[in-house]
Amino acid sequence: MLLALAACAGGSGGGRDDDDGGDDVADDTLGSTNVTNDTIDPTNFSTTGVDDTSTATASEATDTDVDTSATASGTETSDGTATGGDGPTVLEVTPDAGTTGIDPDTTIVVTFSAAMAPASVTLDDSSACEGAIQVSDDGFTTCVAMAGDAIASDDDTTFTLTPAAPLASATEYAVRVLADATSAEGVPAQPFESAGGFTIRYFHTIEIDGIDDWSAGETFPTSTAGHIAFTAWDDQYVYLAMSSPDVAGGDGATWVVAYFGGAGGTASGQIYNTQQPELLFDARWHLRWRADNTYTDVQEWDGDAWITAPWQLGEGDVYQTGELVEFRVARSDIGDSDTLVLHMGILREAELQEASWAAHPQGSYVDGYDPDYAEYWELDLLGSAQPVEHPPSP
Repeated sequence: MLLALAACAGGSGGGRDDDDGGDDVADDTLGSTNVTNDTIDPTNFSTTGVDDTSTATASEATDTDVDTSATASGTETSDGTATGGDGPTVLEVTPDAGTTGIDPDTTIVVTFSAAMAPASVTLDDSSACEGAIQVSDDGFTTCVAMAGDAIASDDDTTFTLTPAAPLASATEYAVRVLADATSAEGVPAQPFESAGGFTIRYFHTIEIDGIDDWSAGETFPTSTAGHIAFTAWDDQYVYLAMSSPDVAGGDGATWVVAYFGGAGGTASGQIYNTQQPELLFDARWHLRWRADNTYTDVQEWDGDAWITAPWQLGEGDVYQTGELVEFRVARSDIGDSDTLVLHMGILREAELQEASWAAHPQGSYVDGYDPDYAEYWELDLLGSAQPVEHPPSP
């Protein structure tokens, strides 16, 4: 999207009568003979090449009431309309306003309609909004500190800004340009503020340490009251967790299970005693953790059966304390896709006590014996939506 600011001519308007009641010079009919400055006020003439004693032709006369203060480098027509004299405008800002999924390490590029004086294009080196170009996520109450000066293009029309730190997850940023930025001739820029902003993609790195540092945007109710699921991701990992009294119960027949979608997968889940759910999506990998905290296993569908996957959770990838168990799965291990297809839950495989509960998504099934899955997650890992802002599928 191109962000453009319309030039506002400071001396615009139609032809006007002079304030002193006289007729406009441009509207008078003048003879072909030269008119001296003794006859007509010299302010009514272009000063280019004319001194106090020179003469001027009638074609050089202009309206005495036209305000020339905003047209320092331009010319004016006889009807008082400024042409080419306004300060430079912002032609484009990238990333465009309204775009989402922007990399947190993005640079910001501002393009002007004219060559600028680079020294005037100042940036913020702290959260104080003092620069000629400002970037903010809170209406310019505070601003993003930049890593250094703006980098100008060869023609001094385009300036690149580099934030001092990655921009915040799922956060919208706007750009503002003040008249402190001036053209190469010293004409102040037209003030500009982007209509809307660009939004950084969602990301959150979770420490796998059994401490609940999940945000509200990553916290999900499940099909069972008092059982909470969590989902997050960053560039390298998908993070999952389950908080449940059954996690703390230490029962070796109780499992926290998760399925990940992928090409070449199957819609038939793993068998636990006599329970085998139909998944409603093709699952390629199956993660399971036993509630006595003695066994973690990842399986992969090989086209015929669920087998032990070539990758497993290692040190730093799983941690349980009390009612919370957390997992970390490398995105490269589950296909490195831009989309995460996921389902989680808890099940018990004990004879005559078999059941499944704590479905994530919440509406996937009604707790009970061997339910099939009616919903799953299809999460955009490159978008700006937080996990809870995604609707379940289908």
